[in-house]
Amino acid sequence: MSTRPGRTGAAVLLAVLSAMAIVSVSCSGDDGPDTADGAPTTAAEQTGSDPGDGPERECDGSVESPDTRFIVDTCGRVVILRGVNVESSSKGDSQDGDHLPKSGIDGQAALTNWGWNTVRFLVFWGPLEPEEGRYDETYLDGVERWLDYYADHDIHVVLDMHQDLYGWTIGGDGAPDWAVDSKGLIPGPVDESMPWYVKGADPAVQAAYQSFWNPTEGQPDLKQKYLAALTHLADRFKDHPAVIGYDVMNEPAFANGDLTETLAIQSEAAAGRFQNENLTEFMQGGIDAVRAVDQNSWVFVEPTSLLNAFPYAGDLIESSLTDPREGPPRLVYAGHLYEPAVHDGAGYAEGSTYLEQWWSMRTAEAAEMNAALWFGEWGGSPEQDRMADYITEVLRASDSAMAGWAWWSWDPGGWSPIAEDLTTETANGTALKWVQPRAIAGTPTAFGWDRDAGRFTLEWTERVEAVGTTDIAVPAGLFAEGIEVVVDHDVVESPEWDQQRSVLSLEVDRSLADHTVCIAAAGSGACPAG
Repeated sequence: MSTRPGRTGAAVLLAVLSAMAIVSVSCSGDDGPDTADGAPTTAAEQTGSDPGDGPERECDGSVESPDTRFIVDTCGRVVILRGVNVESSSKGDSQDGDHLPKSGIDGQAALTNWGWNTVRFLVFWGPLEPEEGRYDETYLDGVERWLDYYADHDIHVVLDMHQDLYGWTIGGDGAPDWAVDSKGLIPGPVDESMPWYVKGADPAVQAAYQSFWNPTEGQPDLKQKYLAALTHLADRFKDHPAVIGYDVMNEPAFANGDLTETLAIQSEAAAGRFQNENLTEFMQGGIDAVRAVDQNSWVFVEPTSLLNAFPYAGDLIESSLTDPREGPPRLVYAGHLYEPAVHDGAGYAEGSTYLEQWWSMRTAEAAEMNAALWFGEWGGSPEQDRMADYITEVLRASDSAMAGWAWWSWDPGGWSPIAEDLTTETANGTALKWVQPRAIAGTPTAFGWDRDAGRFTLEWTERVEAVGTTDIAVPAGLFAEGIEVVVDHDVVESPEWDQQRSVLSLEVDRSLADHTVCIAAAGSGACPAG
């Protein structure tokens, strides 16, 4: 997504989507990677039990998830990954440059306003492999400095192999110049009044995509070059404490064929009968590329970006995607969520059925894949009609599905939750203030923040393998007068609430089979005990 979202009328939107079909209408971030907040590192310390009561358990990453729907940290705690993309500004206008966020590392401090635990961090094939076969470790050193910051601030990172419109030489970003074969075509200009993604219909862009996805005889297999670069990225950061996973490719488009072929399958896609063998094979290649060097991180796979424009069934053959690691799969279904009118600034219409359809299909597809559900991008202009209502509806549905997400994007101003001064929250930032789990030392069964009632509840079952506290994102800005906390029906007299980080840490009686927590404003009586 770009940070230059412009308004387009419904007629323009429909015309663009009809012409573009599969082109994206969107763009294109536990608290601790280990143990945060001084949380105990062994089961004995966590429960207060004597070490002689049983073996101590370390946060060594050996504990698997209790269910493939959930991601776990190195302590075995379920982490609901929620945060923000960092950031569109790193794309740049050419392959040259450092391709790091322009807001600067110091500009990340305000992330604590929301208590988020995740950043989806943009990286690019071009600066990673600027010359064929040569990986630029200086670029990765720059990325690592950001990862070190996130590790120090208890934020998990999903490294996103980002591209939009394939590569810089044809007006997009992502692929290195040497890997762009537009078959001699040069992209033409696009009317400034039109959305940026219209450029995807340009014959030069189409040719470059097809040279990548469907090379003809004599052309190199660029997909294998790309996957080798992904392996190098994973090998470089496989042991970094901040990195929890890799997004194989941002918003893949046109894997099924060029614009003409795409238009021909629209009716099949609308009927849920289109399955993209080419993209499925590529995403399996991405899983294998990570697993060649890293057995523990999660691999995030995306369906075609057509799903950003239309609430169609996904085109991946979910049952064909497998994780070769020993133990249960660590896969994440990571399509994006962009209601088209909201994306283009036209407002969230009363009666829109987009979200209902999206959730119905994406949850079923994630289950078919035996994967967690996470959407790596969503957002929109705060100035459009009913934007706050849209954000609330998405957040409530995310709670109901126990799904994670990353907002697009951190770039100050525009759609960002933070203003250009990197201090003031925007209207989007206010709407995104939400009480939500960060890390659960057990298996969650339900949770939700009722903004109207001012009450958060979480239920989970005990899991002795998980080590550490259960941590909740409790934005201090929501509770000026403090909070009341009831855990397992008992009032917590002095809650361990780090207001600077917006994190509440809970220690519970681990001898109980089930746990509950209720959080509300101090003195509200919204969390009765007993």
